[in-house]
Amino acid sequence: MALQLIKLKEVSESLNRVRPGRMNVIMHIVFWILYFSFLTFISTQTLPLQYAIQRNLLIVIFNSTVFYINYLWIMPEYFERGDLRRYGFAMVGMMLLATPLQYTIELTFFSVPENVRLYTYNVRYVVLIAISCFIFLMLSTLLRMSLSRYRFERELLELKAIKFEAELKFLREQINPHFLFNSINNIYALSLENSPKTPEMILKLSELLRYMLYDCNHPFVAIESEVKCITSILELFQLKYSEPVNVRFDVKGELKDKMIVPNLFTPLVENAFKHGDFGANKKAFLEITCVARSSYIYFSVKNSKSPILMPSKGPGGIGIENLKRRFEINYEPSGQIKFEDDKNTFSAAMKIPLSR
Repeated sequence: MALQLIKLKEVSESLNRVRPGRMNVIMHIVFWILYFSFLTFISTQTLPLQYAIQRNLLIVIFNSTVFYINYLWIMPEYFERGDLRRYGFAMVGMMLLATPLQYTIELTFFSVPENVRLYTYNVRYVVLIAISCFIFLMLSTLLRMSLSRYRFERELLELKAIKFEAELKFLREQINPHFLFNSINNIYALSLENSPKTPEMILKLSELLRYMLYDCNHPFVAIESEVKCITSILELFQLKYSEPVNVRFDVKGELKDKMIVPNLFTPLVENAFKHGDFGANKKAFLEITCVARSSYIYFSVKNSKSPILMPSKGPGGIGIENLKRRFEINYEPSGQIKFEDDKNTFSAAMKIPLSR
């Protein structure tokens, strides 16, 4: 898979690993236990233990109830659907219902010491209950919003991965017909001349197609296989000419155990033979260089051009445009690809970063 596509999938998979589940339930339970423990520790400094435990347990029950009603029902039903008016009414209704209900339960069913009843249960305490209710409503709102954002980002990453995968599949499928089209044209030209090279050319073409149809279906291929493919392409194109053409292919560095996206080099070599004017110009040349470093692959192609620019008779440039797009998806922004088109020469160079 392309480097960028792999990164998108890795991020998406990491998000899936933290998807809400059993661990989140445990975290919620631990939070409410710690919250109850903190309230009890603080309140027992001034209140009887039995009353403090009763009151704090009721506080936790009410706060958790408003928290989860908002989190599981009000937010999905109104806020996430854009109905902010009803959401606001529901929030206010929760506070107006929960605050007096908690206050009434404490006074009616709890054994409240007289001194506590006298100095605690007043308007100030009602306001404190309302503030506590409001805080937990806001916490549940923020948590739900962050969860919605997490889900949105996960879905966006998955969609991007699917889009890149589909585009790469289309681009890879476009390569073989384009190569086959050019090669069959060359074989056709030889067959018209009854050239004895035609069978050998067909044999080499079949070997290349075997590599492209099977090995190149993998996300990555060994750089050695790509170099071997280029060598076969050079041999295949040289069979088109009666005399050896001026072609130089230099390979430097250690190629072993280095992997790249398949068929990055083929369009440049095809383009060089297509526009290199080898049939009419005896000084025509093609220089190909492949240098392997520890962290990148450098590949360049430089070829001569016909001094007389002939207008195109049909659609062209599919291979180069395909290459640019695949390189952009696979290797940018860390990779680089450049083209220089002068009057007599055309050159292209790629710096391909290697995955660690």
